[in-house]
Amino acid sequence: MNELKNFFAELDKIFSSRQFDELAQIIFKLRFAIAAVIFLLCVLLEIHGSSIGLYAKLLSHPELDINLLGVSRPLRSDEWIVFTPFAFSQYFTDFSMINDLIRGTATNIFIVYGQAVHHLAIIFRPAQLGYLFLDQGSGLAFFWAGRLIVLFVVSFEFARKILDAKNALSLLYAVMITFSPLAQWWWSVNSIAEILAAGQGLVLFWKLYLQRDDNKRFLFAAGVLWCAGIFIFGIYPAWQVSFGWAFLFCLIAVTTRDMFKALRRDKIFWLVGLFVVMAPIDHAIFVSQDVIKITAATEYPGSRFELGGNISPLHQMFYVSDSLLPFCAIGGSRGINNCEMATFFSMAPLGLLIFFYATFKRKRFDLLLTVLVVLSGLFMLWETFGFPAWLAKISLMSNVTFNRARTVTDFLQMLILFRGLSLIDLELSLRTKLFLAAAISIGGTLATCNFLGDEIGIKKILFMLGFASVTIYLITSRLTNLRIGLLIMMMLLIGGTVNPVARGVDCVYRVPVGQKIAEIARADKSLWFVEGIGALSDFPIMFGAPTINSLNIYPDLDRWQKLDPTGEAFSVYNRYAHISIVLTDAPTEFQLNQVDYFTLNLNPADLPKLGVRYIFSRNGELERFSTHHVKIKLLYKEAGSYIYSVAYAT
Repeated sequence: MNELKNFFAELDKIFSSRQFDELAQIIFKLRFAIAAVIFLLCVLLEIHGSSIGLYAKLLSHPELDINLLGVSRPLRSDEWIVFTPFAFSQYFTDFSMINDLIRGTATNIFIVYGQAVHHLAIIFRPAQLGYLFLDQGSGLAFFWAGRLIVLFVVSFEFARKILDAKNALSLLYAVMITFSPLAQWWWSVNSIAEILAAGQGLVLFWKLYLQRDDNKRFLFAAGVLWCAGIFIFGIYPAWQVSFGWAFLFCLIAVTTRDMFKALRRDKIFWLVGLFVVMAPIDHAIFVSQDVIKITAATEYPGSRFELGGNISPLHQMFYVSDSLLPFCAIGGSRGINNCEMATFFSMAPLGLLIFFYATFKRKRFDLLLTVLVVLSGLFMLWETFGFPAWLAKISLMSNVTFNRARTVTDFLQMLILFRGLSLIDLELSLRTKLFLAAAISIGGTLATCNFLGDEIGIKKILFMLGFASVTIYLITSRLTNLRIGLLIMMMLLIGGTVNPVARGVDCVYRVPVGQKIAEIARADKSLWFVEGIGALSDFPIMFGAPTINSLNIYPDLDRWQKLDPTGEAFSVYNRYAHISIVLTDAPTEFQLNQVDYFTLNLNPADLPKLGVRYIFSRNGELERFSTHHVKIKLLYKEAGSYIYSVAYAT
C-alpha cells in the first residue's frame, strides 16, 4: 500500500512540475494547429471509426479486416448497415439530392438521413463536404475525424469561455462530451456531433460577439448564424428540441443588457445573414415537401407524440451503467440496448449538491448555474409526471422520447457540475468525500439494477460501484493535473473504446462479390433485392446497384401495394423500415418484426410485380424457386455469396 502511495506521489510531482506546465502551455497555444495536423493525417491515412469492417466478416473475407484497434460494433447497424452505405452510394449519383439506388427508386436523401449533395445547404453539413472531392476512404475519414476534432475543440472552448473552467478542467469536460458514451454509440447518425458542436458553438460565438466592439465582432456573428444553420439542419427533433432548450437557457444566461443596442447597431448584417442562412435551408425543405408529408403520415416515426412521464426519479441515475457499455451487452430483456442506455457520465446529483452549497452556504449566486438547475428541474418534471398535450405541443417536447430527454438531463447535470467546480473550490474533508463517493455510486448502481433487474450480476454491480465511487472521489478532491489525468483516462475507457480505429474501405471494395455487383450494375441498371440476411440489404447500393430493400427511409407505397392490393398489411410497410425479403413457397406475406423492421415473405409468382432482375444472397439454393413464368439462374458464386438473374416469361 505504501509503495502504491509513493508511486502516485511521484506521479503527482511530475504532473505538477514546472516543466509539465510549460509543455501544457505550449500545447495550449498551438492547439488549433495541432488539431489541424491531426485532421489532415487522419484524412491522408484514411483513419476512421466506422464499423463497416463487419462486411469482411459477413462475406467470409476476414483477411480484409480494416480495424487497427478496438472492435466493430454490430449493434451500430444504423451506421455500418445504413448511413455509410448511403454515403458511398452517392458516388454513383453525382451527389444528387435524388438517389435512385436507395429503395430502387427516386429517393430524397438530403432531408431524412441527410447525405452529401450538390446543394448550397451542404454548408450546414460541413463534415460531409469531404465526400464531394475525396474518394470513399478519405471522405469517410474526413467525416469521422472532422466531427471528432471540431466537437473536441468547441467543447474545450465552451468550457473555458462559458463555464469559466481552467484549462485542465476544460480538457476533462471536452473529453467527457466528445468521448461520452452517448456521442460515441450514436456517432455517425442522428447528427449528435453536429447538435453538440453547433449548440455549444452558437452560445460561445454569441457571447464573444456581445463582448466585441471592433470589426472582428462580425466574424463571431457569422459564427452564430453558421452554427444556427448547422443545428437546424441536424433534422432529428428528438435531440434538437431537448438539446435546443439546454442551449437556449445558456444563451439567455450569457446575454448582456446591451444586446438590443448591439443588434440595432448591426441590424443590416443580421438581416442579410439570416436570409443567407435560411434561403438554402428553406429551398431544401421546399423541394422535399413530398418526403416530409409522406414521413409525417407513416406509422413510424410519423405517429410519434410524446407526453413524458415515462421514467421515475429513481431511474434518472442510469449513467453509472455507462461504465459497462463498451464491455458487455445490457438491457436486452427490457427492449433496449447499449445505444439506448448510453448517456453522459454526469456524476449526478453531485452538481446539484454543489449548486446548493455554492448558492446558500458560500453565497455565490450565479445566473448560468441557476438557469441550468431550473431547466434540469423542468426536464425531471417532464420525465416523471409528463406534460398535458397542449404544453407538450407548444414546447415541442411532443417530439422527444423519454430516453432522449434523459440524456439531456445528464448533459445539464454535467454543465451544472463543471460550472460549480469553476466557481468554488470545494475543500472537502476526507470523510465528506468518501461519503459522497459511496452515497452517489450506491444510488446510481441501485437505480440501474432496479431498472435492468436480473441482467446485472454481482461482477457488474461491483464494477459500476468501483468506477462511480472512484470518479466521484477524484472530482471532489483538489483537482491536480494528476487527478484530472486519471479522470480523463477513465472517461476514455468508457467512451473512447466504443468505436474501432480503422483504416480504409478495403473491407467493402476489395470483396470479390462486391466487384461483381459493380460490374453488372455498370452494364445494367435493373433492380436488385437482397434475399435473406437483412444486414446485407444495403450492400449492393455501395456498388451502384439499385436495391428495393435497402433501408426504406420512407415507404415506397406504390411498390408494396402491388403485393397488398387490399391494404391489409398497410400498417406494416407504411414506415421507416429495414426490410428482409425471403423467398418462400407459401403465399406472399408482410410480417412486422420490430417498429422499424419487417420481413417480406415473397412467393416467386409475385416477383414480376416488383420488376427485379437480380438477387444477391448468401443462400445457394434459390434456383429451386424457378417456375414456368419466373426463371432464377445462378450467375456468380464466391465464398458463400451468390448472385442470381431473374427472367420473366413473356
